[in-house]
Amino acid sequence: MNKEFWQSKIVLVTGGSGFVGRWLVRSLLSAGCQVHVLDLAPPSAATVEYSYHQVTLLDLTATEKVLEHLQPDVLIHLAGQAGVSACHARPVEAFESNVVSTFNVLEASRRYGNLKSLVAVSSNHIYGDQKTLPSSEDAPLNGAGIYAASKLCGDVMARAYGKTYHLPVSIARITNSFGGDDPHAAHIVTATILAALNGEPPVIKQSGRDLKGYLYVKDTVNGLLMLAEQTAALPELHGEAFNLVPDEPISVLSLVRKINSLAGRNLEPRISQPSADFEDEHLDNSQAKRLLGWTPEYSLDEGLNETIDWYRSITSALV
Repeated sequence: MNKEFWQSKIVLVTGGSGFVGRWLVRSLLSAGCQVHVLDLAPPSAATVEYSYHQVTLLDLTATEKVLEHLQPDVLIHLAGQAGVSACHARPVEAFESNVVSTFNVLEASRRYGNLKSLVAVSSNHIYGDQKTLPSSEDAPLNGAGIYAASKLCGDVMARAYGKTYHLPVSIARITNSFGGDDPHAAHIVTATILAALNGEPPVIKQSGRDLKGYLYVKDTVNGLLMLAEQTAALPELHGEAFNLVPDEPISVLSLVRKINSLAGRNLEPRISQPSADFEDEHLDNSQAKRLLGWTPEYSLDEGLNETIDWYRSITSALV
């Protein structure tokens, strides 16, 4: 993160009340930015150091008015319907939140015309099944589920706006971020840590054989910030996508066992569906390293240790 770039910048974060958004806002505030959060969900803390705006991105006119009023230099678009199961259960909401909202952010930004950079946050799920691993950004986008399809639409639209209108937008394809202050207690890292601290066996909902990337949220945030910086500096990045992912994936079962070990527990996980199909996902982060200068600063163990310490401190405070 280049603090000189961010000093005194006006930054608008959509979805800033969410998990990654909260950590992103903390980093922006520490860099001396004037931060505005646009979200339907109010801030989690009673006292905040940023300006909060409850505006729906489904309204293009309202979105455009927000940009004209706030005059942001940088926009980071995190807002959307998260969760594979939630999108599968509510496809209309998934379409509105991940497709219509992203289109409105892009179009409002085009009309506003004064952004130095815009980062549209996409997902690892858009890749789906791949024949060649690790998958780079030019791999086929085979995501077939409702969540994957909705994120894929926003991803492709961001590319189109960058290439067609020369909008200073780039795409961050992020993976499973973990860390403290995660409101989604069902996420595998958070759920396993909470179970370990409570002395309960962790539960794996699938087979445990899924191979996925898990990235500490501080590395995710740093990647988003570095992408915004480089997008402002390099027009050739407009419309380009970057995998912000760890160097290597890990199986869910190995991850759960690692968390238990780091938490000082010896609790064998309960596997709900041992014969379930499994995903083999390994994404290539070499383009982010080469063009952005980004690389994960935290090893998996380091990120997990900080996360365990965060939840242990919260648990201790509640006792």
